Amino acid sequence: MRKLIGVIGAGNFGTAISLLLSNKSDVLLHSRRDEVIKEINFDHFHLGQQLPVNISGTNDLKTFCDKCAIIFIAIPSRKFKDLMSSLSTYLSPRHIIIHCVKGFELHPDINKNYEISPHENLPIRTMSEVLKRETNVVRIGCLSGPNLSSEILKGLPAATVIASPYDEVIQTGRELLDQKNFKVYGSHHLKGTEIAGALKNIVAIASGLVNGQNLGKNLEAIIITKGLHEMMNIGRSLDIDPNSFFGLAGIGDLIATATSPKSRNFSFGYNLGEITDIERVMEENEDLTEGITTTELIYNYCQKMQLECPIVNLVYDVIFNKREVKEALEHIYEVETKYDVDFY
Repeated sequence: MRKLIGVIGAGNFGTAISLLLSNKSDVLLHSRRDEVIKEINFDHFHLGQQLPVNISGTNDLKTFCDKCAIIFIAIPSRKFKDLMSSLSTYLSPRHIIIHCVKGFELHPDINKNYEISPHENLPIRTMSEVLKRETNVVRIGCLSGPNLSSEILKGLPAATVIASPYDEVIQTGRELLDQKNFKVYGSHHLKGTEIAGALKNIVAIASGLVNGQNLGKNLEAIIITKGLHEMMNIGRSLDIDPNSFFGLAGIGDLIATATSPKSRNFSFGYNLGEITDIERVMEENEDLTEGITTTELIYNYCQKMQLECPIVNLVYDVIFNKREVKEALEHIYEVETKYDVDFY
């Protein structure tokens, strides 16, 4: 009998993961919306995709958790805490959870004078930390990498990383997802993988900004290179292993997200750079783009920790201070440096 694997989140990425899983397992896809469940169960069609009959839908969390011992979560980070609160009653240590969320939990005092201690120097949490705090699930992992959902849905070649301190979680993810056009690699750097996946969204917005302004590939290359350097500097301040930033979940995800119009964060930055009506672009994208919240969080963190991060400053200035892109770009050249960046 084939396993029944659960997926929470019927958006583009949740649907893409469900289709990949359906090649080896039966899939139960959770959505809160009745019309989506009806579409999945009766029409076998969702988001323009024909679904196989072994993908079914439900909006009942208790039934979902009772039936599925292995769960993938693909929802926006801002909804993650509330979901975990709702799931906590139904989850137990028998469950394995692999999240696909590239963002942080927002600290309620992000704009206030919070204290930074050696043990708690980031006023946010990764999704695995939220999972540990809100539930009694032990076997936790995350899925991250250059995984543009539109390409996966077309069956184009891709690869991903499943990071977890538990070999069982990595092996389970590989057995369920590894196939001809979707290769799965393992990593034990869970927090580093999560942080790299979230930080690259800031760089993707910055890359979109300079492309929207038609400022050329030279500047795009500078943004991506310096952006990777900043990601590593922030990671170093959090005692994150530098290797987390050099694999598929680091530089691999960064390249895909910071250069493709299929990336929401790149497209958001591009629209900000191209269109002068910043308020309209923000209004249309604020709920969809993970990098907006991440930028606010990381900018405040860098200010408190006195980290020099001109790419972060650039994106923050454009989004939150409404500065013109070319004016905000002055940050990139204000920092006095005599040597090229290093990555060690």
